[in-house]
Amino acid sequence: MPYSSILKPRPEVLSDDGIEGIIDLANLSDIKKRKIEACPELFFNLTFPTADIKRVVSNIHDRFAGKDAPGTFIFEGLKGSGKSHMLLLVYHLFKNNKAAQDWLKKHSLTCNVPEDCHIVVQKFTDSATGSVWDAIYKELTGKSGPAAKPSLEEFKKIIGDKKLIVIYDELEQGIKCIESEAKKAQSIAFLQMISEWSNRSNQITVFSSIYSDDVEPGSTLKRVPTCRIKFEHDADRARIILHRIFENFLDVRREQFAPVVDSYISLWKKHSAIQNDDVRSQLMDSYPFSPDILQIILNRVPARGGFQNVRGALGFLAHMVKMTHKTCDIITPADADLCDREIATRLSDIDNSGQLISNAKDNIKELQSSFPLAGRLSSVIMLYTITAAGHNKGTNREEVLRAILAPSIDINDFEKTIIALPRYASYLHYQESRYFFDRDENPDAKVELRSLSFRSNTQAIRELVSKIWKEEVFRDNNAVIFNNANETKEHLEKIGSGRLKFAIAPLRLQPYDRHDLYNGLKDRNETVLLEPKDAGFDAFRNEDVCKWAARVLAAEALYSSIQDSAKRAIYDRIGKEDRRLIIDTIKRAGFIYVRIEKFGATMGDDIFEEEPLSAYVKEDIIRALNNDLYPERRVAEHIHSRFEDLKNKRVRDIDDIYRKTLAFPVPTYATTISGAIRLLAKEGKLSVKHQKGNYCHSDPLLNESEMALAVIDYPLEQELPLPQPGSLPFGQSPAMPPQTANVNPLPTSTIPGGISQEIATTQVQNSNALRQELASKLQEFKTAAITRIKFTVYFEQTAGDLSAFPASIRGQISGSGNISGEINITKEGNFAKPDIEKMAESLPSIVGASYFARLTVVVPQGEGNDAD
Repeated sequence: MPYSSILKPRPEVLSDDGIEGIIDLANLSDIKKRKIEACPELFFNLTFPTADIKRVVSNIHDRFAGKDAPGTFIFEGLKGSGKSHMLLLVYHLFKNNKAAQDWLKKHSLTCNVPEDCHIVVQKFTDSATGSVWDAIYKELTGKSGPAAKPSLEEFKKIIGDKKLIVIYDELEQGIKCIESEAKKAQSIAFLQMISEWSNRSNQITVFSSIYSDDVEPGSTLKRVPTCRIKFEHDADRARIILHRIFENFLDVRREQFAPVVDSYISLWKKHSAIQNDDVRSQLMDSYPFSPDILQIILNRVPARGGFQNVRGALGFLAHMVKMTHKTCDIITPADADLCDREIATRLSDIDNSGQLISNAKDNIKELQSSFPLAGRLSSVIMLYTITAAGHNKGTNREEVLRAILAPSIDINDFEKTIIALPRYASYLHYQESRYFFDRDENPDAKVELRSLSFRSNTQAIRELVSKIWKEEVFRDNNAVIFNNANETKEHLEKIGSGRLKFAIAPLRLQPYDRHDLYNGLKDRNETVLLEPKDAGFDAFRNEDVCKWAARVLAAEALYSSIQDSAKRAIYDRIGKEDRRLIIDTIKRAGFIYVRIEKFGATMGDDIFEEEPLSAYVKEDIIRALNNDLYPERRVAEHIHSRFEDLKNKRVRDIDDIYRKTLAFPVPTYATTISGAIRLLAKEGKLSVKHQKGNYCHSDPLLNESEMALAVIDYPLEQELPLPQPGSLPFGQSPAMPPQTANVNPLPTSTIPGGISQEIATTQVQNSNALRQELASKLQEFKTAAITRIKFTVYFEQTAGDLSAFPASIRGQISGSGNISGEINITKEGNFAKPDIEKMAESLPSIVGASYFARLTVVVPQGEGNDAD
């Protein structure tokens, strides 16, 4: 139940104007008595009899009862500590004795004072005076006092037999405002004179408020016996506020709110928010305020120089009552709502940075919809942050728990929010088990928060992950990320024919997805289907991948929205780090190649084999497919096994058949089929017919363009002897009709008695790889002479950026387009192995091209080798 069902807030607390927390002696002149100061009944009703008040009342009573009591009262403290309230109490004790006696009786106090006292009240901040005796002379004579300090005898004559009560408010300011140093010294001497006289006679009693007795006039007044009040009773400060805010505070019995207190104590103990039993007695004393909120407002805030002590604390706590009296069981630091204008304004007085509260409010607005407790938690942490002193910044979990937990709060909601705030609130930090706000922004939290707005944008996340997968993992922009069979086929067919095309599935596909993908696809044996090796992986539903992708999108948005280069660099770094996490996760998921063993009319007729791959980059995958699954030898054997179906067909038509027919070996490179046919011709298993000659038992001396137009046929029955060295010039065939020739002309050997032999490399992806393969093959021919070398560089690109190719090939044409070509470079002479390697290194570098070479070597007779 709300605390207002037990404690009733005073009407002024709930009014639009709020509580009046300032006592101003100047308001005694309010004739209509609308001000508290001018209405003794109202004033006494609002006054709680603190220990300091009881002491002052007792000393006044003793003084006029003839007992030994001081005649000078000093009320010392900072602004708002209660000095003016005490002076006003003294005034009404003497001026309005009937109202005073009713109040004294109600609180079992006794204070009998003379009724004929002359009361002099002087507030020095409101009145200009040349001396501290002027106000007394005006009260007693109606005229200003003498220019110079009167002597004691002169002063006694003015007073006569009257009893004088002198009340000085802001006395230090009065002394400071006296321009003449001589008059200032005389005023201090006058104060010393009357304070000393007050201790010899009750004819004059002096009450004065000062800030400190370390400076004048306090240092002079304290020389005589005095009643000094310093307002140091902490328990009284809480009771003053409770009595001032709740009109029935003194009448409520503690048993009435004990059940509420016990329910909170039990809840706090259950969740380890308190460590000892003292908290119950503290809460019983401070109800409806929690001990924590009073400790912050009454102790920590003044220590930071804010709120003007009790006066400011009264206004702050009264406003919290106004906000919470209908809904709260108790008032905790969580009720200091930062989004409330007055709360924020008051706290700004002690926010030295000037930005903390504003930044925290921004964080609350950003998080409130997702985490309803964000505002209350932020208010708690902010209150502890700006009132912190020493090394302990902010607050800890136990303090936050006590501020937040209530019977109506689900502990799970609390846990979610306390975890989320340091993660998403860009100005809230968590270090060494403490939560605090700071002016330094946490860019990672800002990215995390901004990423929430991208979490639901599955399309944007999908597009980003696909882009990263294609560009930064697979390294082929033409790869197609599988969405559905029809859409994927549409994208694949836009790529064109004559090259491998890759479909990358973000998860393991069902058999029907695989069947639908290949069914009706043009040149479908060119399409390589890759799926994650991790059977449980789904790139677009993986929680971590989606989270990192949303963060990348958030970092990019923040990067674009600011001009500060330093901050842009931070957001760029964060985005790159999260991209790296996505890349690493995709790499760990790995790839399998879905090899088609059989493709039938229906899904049930299909046979798919899943081949694990250790590579994830396109070129490495192609190399793995070429070396492990579809090496040249296997492709050649497959062609040979189907020779009867393929004879008399052109090589390019055979290539086309292999690119279209599923379950056939996949042409991994542009020259896979022609290379396999070359191997079969060299081994004499078929012949290659071209207008330049028929080739069998030798590697056809045809470039790739010529080879594409050649026809395969049965092997030639007769193999003519190789020409002896020196018998024929290079390139000249024996005298026979071209259509029956079966000899590969060889260069003339420069080594007498040598044997000429052909060497061919496999297709590789760059000149450096070609150099390495040549070096490996030539290790077997250390004493041979290399008389001829032919380098072939074949390249083809569709729908790509032409700028990737050297200007010497594409000219000044750039942008997206198709390009293909073949470069053949032939050198003849007498070369050694280092010469060949240097030539290979010097070949033009073309992205995506295939490189291979054929050499003619002459080996001395009698020297064995394993070249074939």
